[in-house]
Amino acid sequence: MKIKARYTLVIVGCLMAGLLAFTQKAEDPIDKVVASLQQWFDANPQEKVYLHTDKPYYLVGDTIWFKAYVTVGSENQLSAISGALYVDLITEGDSIAKQLKLPITTGMSVGNFVLDDDLTREGNYRIRAYTQWMRNAGADYFYDKTFTIGNSITNSVFAKIDYVYTKSSSKTNIKAILKYTDEKGNPLVSKNVSYQLKESYRILATGGGKTNAAGELSINLPNAKPGELSNSYLMTKVNLSGSETVPKTFPIKTASLQTDVQFFPESGSLINGVKSKVAFKATGTNGLGVAITGVINDSDNKQVAQIDVKHLGMGYFYLTPQAGKSYTATITYPDGASNTVNLPAAVNDGYVLSVLNQQKDSVLVRINTGATKAANTVGLIGQMGGKVYFSMTVPIQNGSAVVSLPTKEIASGILQLTLFSASGSPLNERVVFIQNNDNIDLKINSNKKAYARREKIDIDIDALSGLGKPVGGNFSMSVMSEDAVPSYEANENSIFSHILLSSDIKGYIEKPNYYFFKPSDDTKANLDILMLTQGYRRFNWTDVLSNTSPANTYKADKLINEITGKVVTFDNKPVAGGRVIIINNKTGFTRDTITDKNGRFAFTRLLITNGIDFTVQGANAKGGKRVNTIVDQVTPPVISFNKNIGDVNADIPTLIKTALENSLKQDLEMQKQGKPGRVKELREVRIRAAKPKFGAGAITESQADMVFRPDSRMPCTSLWECLQEANRSRVRFQQLLDTTGECGGPLWIPIFQQKTQYVILIDSVMIQPCYYQSVLINNTEDIAKVVVSCDSYAINAKLLGPLNLSRLNTRIPPPVIAIYTKSGNFRKSSDPSIVHYAPKGYDYVREFYAPKYNIPQNNPAAADLRSTVYWNPRILTGPTGHSKVSYYNSDQTGTYRVTIEGINAEGMLARKVYRYTVQ
Repeated sequence: MKIKARYTLVIVGCLMAGLLAFTQKAEDPIDKVVASLQQWFDANPQEKVYLHTDKPYYLVGDTIWFKAYVTVGSENQLSAISGALYVDLITEGDSIAKQLKLPITTGMSVGNFVLDDDLTREGNYRIRAYTQWMRNAGADYFYDKTFTIGNSITNSVFAKIDYVYTKSSSKTNIKAILKYTDEKGNPLVSKNVSYQLKESYRILATGGGKTNAAGELSINLPNAKPGELSNSYLMTKVNLSGSETVPKTFPIKTASLQTDVQFFPESGSLINGVKSKVAFKATGTNGLGVAITGVINDSDNKQVAQIDVKHLGMGYFYLTPQAGKSYTATITYPDGASNTVNLPAAVNDGYVLSVLNQQKDSVLVRINTGATKAANTVGLIGQMGGKVYFSMTVPIQNGSAVVSLPTKEIASGILQLTLFSASGSPLNERVVFIQNNDNIDLKINSNKKAYARREKIDIDIDALSGLGKPVGGNFSMSVMSEDAVPSYEANENSIFSHILLSSDIKGYIEKPNYYFFKPSDDTKANLDILMLTQGYRRFNWTDVLSNTSPANTYKADKLINEITGKVVTFDNKPVAGGRVIIINNKTGFTRDTITDKNGRFAFTRLLITNGIDFTVQGANAKGGKRVNTIVDQVTPPVISFNKNIGDVNADIPTLIKTALENSLKQDLEMQKQGKPGRVKELREVRIRAAKPKFGAGAITESQADMVFRPDSRMPCTSLWECLQEANRSRVRFQQLLDTTGECGGPLWIPIFQQKTQYVILIDSVMIQPCYYQSVLINNTEDIAKVVVSCDSYAINAKLLGPLNLSRLNTRIPPPVIAIYTKSGNFRKSSDPSIVHYAPKGYDYVREFYAPKYNIPQNNPAAADLRSTVYWNPRILTGPTGHSKVSYYNSDQTGTYRVTIEGINAEGMLARKVYRYTVQ
């Protein structure tokens, strides 16, 4: 029998004293929930990082200019928790090209990456930013942006990749179509191409072929489990002539091996007899939304709803499930294919927490129950970032209740509504995005809208509150030629989209700034669909209610550094009262201290810049050096898979075409003036037959049996594990007892073919087993690479070198493992009481050069065709809310885009884009 629900409207107008006022009892379960939530967030404040960059994509030779904003709490106030920010430039192969450590002062920091040709080549890169404190919440909440770097004008090979998907039985086959052209678009015909399909350090497949008349080469990618290829990449080498080859790397841009469609009943479950909103999301193989259509049928094959996408593969429909029936979705894809997907099964008991309507100053919430829960009481809590805005008990009458929640005083962001049982157990969750007028209103003006080349421009900036009052704040400003670097604001990250949205949600958000740069009723409605399909995942209620705070493994860095560690005996007992000396020979710095009862020591109040290293030596209370000195070191976070696969660009030449033409114009102008230009300054990396040499004995990489480079994502915790588990490794380890008693424990010995010990060289010096144990059992942070030579006596001998070979007193050179450290400072007689420590110090930050063309010597005849015309990360508006910025236009003509972002002390965010023209 179909039940017709009758609803009782309950309005909450004031939280101080209302019809649904929170029960004032010491033992009230909802009181306990609120107290536990507050306690959890007090112990685990959540930092967020946003980077404002000067432009959306770059060319090799450019500089990435950025300013970091570090916030904390529900009201996005500038954080005082962390004193250091880490910013990684990550390659397409998921390795770190460069890492910066920058000081954070008053919640902000500035920095830059120079994209020289030694550091970067064409491809899709990521910028990842985090603090050590943020690592406790996990890498899902780091700032992680995918962007494109195009090659410079020295590039003679342009390439793109397309995919063809075909079905055979139950498998989806992927064919990659690679196309190579020259700089004029002419196909590179009959060129030999070799390739490796790699995932991090693993080689998944190898092969090669010859390009056809269209400059194309087809590669059948191996069948894999869904998602396995999503973060792999194809390394190719195209032979131009003779021994010269040019490398090109392509992303394998597949989020899954078929379009993925998921269904999300509002607040959790479908309840029989209760009408529910069901959201859906269709994601294509490229990670982007797919415009599907379809119908919902019940088990009697009767159509009960229709599927229509409203925005980027997302939409919703209404369904009232009936007991005894099941439901399926018949989906039609843009290419005409179709399939059937089962909807989540409905249950008889439970609650549906739904948002009926979101007005300007309120949200209307409805609670419906199944047939067996006609009358009872539930709790409702609304919180954002740990700040509780609503907590109340709600009586359910005739199976439903409606509550109006005032939102005018709530900060913009994700409001989490959670329904609790009478005993305080979480039942349902629904998140709503609150978009109030609580940001800084920036007014940007110039005295005219059109300027001449190299003309001075004065920009007036006024920061106002929503009520029109002046606001003091801290801002960053970029000016770029939009004709040289075309941009699409909806696709970009912004301070609004990241701080308020992306930083609280796991997973990829397509076109994040669409919801903010031109807000309307449509953008708000589509943002609510996003809330239904992705939602809020900052914490687990089970941990909160059990008062179980996650172990905060990582301490927040302070602006002023410290070096800590311990001194222990060879059998790992603490050395109390020991003396520890720290020395930096370059600066003459020396300091000493005494260990405490646990053998711990600390050198505090140090300001360490990058490139400063130390020697730390420990001794026991009597000055004896038969001790182990251990310096505390924090391992860097692993490089997680790129969640923003939808932002990976498989056709870089098309994206950068305009920027490349601009760069060519600039180069020709410089050459006319007799200057070298970028052609000579930036040379594309070309691999020739003679490969670079390395290491003792100067063997080439091709002569080695294995060359191992550490990868942060490898599932190993020590160097010996990494070497043994590396791809095609011929190194095995045996653990032997130390019969002499001199080494202080068992030994890990590398073995070749179950019988022959490898000789280990560290920084070209032969090291005995006692002294290389510390290198094998530690992580790979200080390891640059490891070279392994097994079979060839000649190569073994060459790698060892004559001095080491003579020390072995053998005519047959044994297999060799040559370890090269980043510091290059492993001592010949490794003294465990001495530690060479090279901490990551603060990096030097360049200042943006802005020419002043009113001075004759700064007004050269050569064309100034910079795409980033001006960058200023330090703009302040004081009590008047006003600031003025002056700079000179370049020789670029067309539209200039001014982008200003920032924040004030109260956490009010700001972003404004302003345009003018240069003729």
